Amino acid sequence: MNIKAFYILLIFLFPSLLFAQKYEVNTLVKVDDLVKKIFIGTPEIAVSNVKFKGPRNGLAYFRFPPKGRLGISEGILMTTGSAIGTQGPNTSPINGTDNSAPGDPDLDKLARTTTYDAVVLEFDFVPVSDYISFRYVFASEEYLEYVDRGYNDAFGFYLSGHDISAPINLALVPGTRDVVSVNTINSEKNTNFYIDNGSTTDTRNFRTVNTAGIVEPLLEWDGFTRALTVRYKVIPHETYHIKLAIADAGDRLVDSGVYLEGKSFKAEGRMVWPPPSAAVKAVQKRKTLPREMLVEFDFDSWRIPDTSREKLYILWNILRDYPQSKFQLYGHTDHMGSTSYNQALSERRVRAVMAFLERLGCPRSRIIFAQGLGENKPKAENLTSFGRQRNRRVEIKIHWPKPGDADFIPPK
Repeated sequence: MNIKAFYILLIFLFPSLLFAQKYEVNTLVKVDDLVKKIFIGTPEIAVSNVKFKGPRNGLAYFRFPPKGRLGISEGILMTTGSAIGTQGPNTSPINGTDNSAPGDPDLDKLARTTTYDAVVLEFDFVPVSDYISFRYVFASEEYLEYVDRGYNDAFGFYLSGHDISAPINLALVPGTRDVVSVNTINSEKNTNFYIDNGSTTDTRNFRTVNTAGIVEPLLEWDGFTRALTVRYKVIPHETYHIKLAIADAGDRLVDSGVYLEGKSFKAEGRMVWPPPSAAVKAVQKRKTLPREMLVEFDFDSWRIPDTSREKLYILWNILRDYPQSKFQLYGHTDHMGSTSYNQALSERRVRAVMAFLERLGCPRSRIIFAQGLGENKPKAENLTSFGRQRNRRVEIKIHWPKPGDADFIPPK
């Protein structure tokens, strides 16, 4: 078989390979969905009053190859220019789009100059733990020409509410009080956080892109940070407000952007659930308590992903407050692989969930039935990747008995 015929066969048999290394940008996703369905990683966090201000072409859903240098595979992109214009390779040292939009007063103060083309996303939320956290990457066309050369594009994550007297900017260089910008993270300062992507080699004329230095051809950005983590202590079940904002400073053309990792805005630390104010109602009205919880797994894996671990933390906080409650575990897989292999994989997933709950302090006696069902009971169609993902799961069926009730009898 010649090379051409081989590639044609690959395309015919594995069309997904064509898209595996693409950087996708979609500006049509609804703003509310971007926050509630894409950004929020702990579903128990209540979100409301989602608002957006700025050019719509500067706010997008993005998807990036998991092994790419960006370090984030999907989420929200906020940019002072065009989201679609961030797609590489890097062919311009000062790429940008003038959206003729106003700036933001908070960012004016941060940059100490007038800002332009501001993109602002904000919402209220009620945390369910001691800490909230999320991950992001800052990228800019100002690398490296504009390092320490006056005004830099500005961005901030402003948290306010409850016990915070004035909004706090959470976009700081890890371990410091310095705000993240091209001045504070670059090839000479905090270099462990910086990735150069072929920034200009001619800092006087701004003409030449160093193509030999491009490490991520899917991105137009001259440079970007490694994935950084925001983590802040909060009071569970109190209302907070967060404002995520970025703007051009000093000029309208040389753009910057922030990538917010999908499902990374989540609860950390001690979980407090259900809310204290709802505890009495939960006892009186048991339908407010969950009857079922799903723990989803990656392909061919029984390791519990971080997002599913959060669910188990929340579950145990509920079970701990209701000592008469017990539950059943059922493991499942998609249809990829042999029947016998999938049966064994589903049993490993069940054991992984049991072991995790036991490490949290859950007695084995609370688990009254556990079984791996292999691929026999899919929750969704196995014909799509979305469906297969839904089928790679452990179902936790919870029984909230009334005083004096016998234990739940497992099905035959």
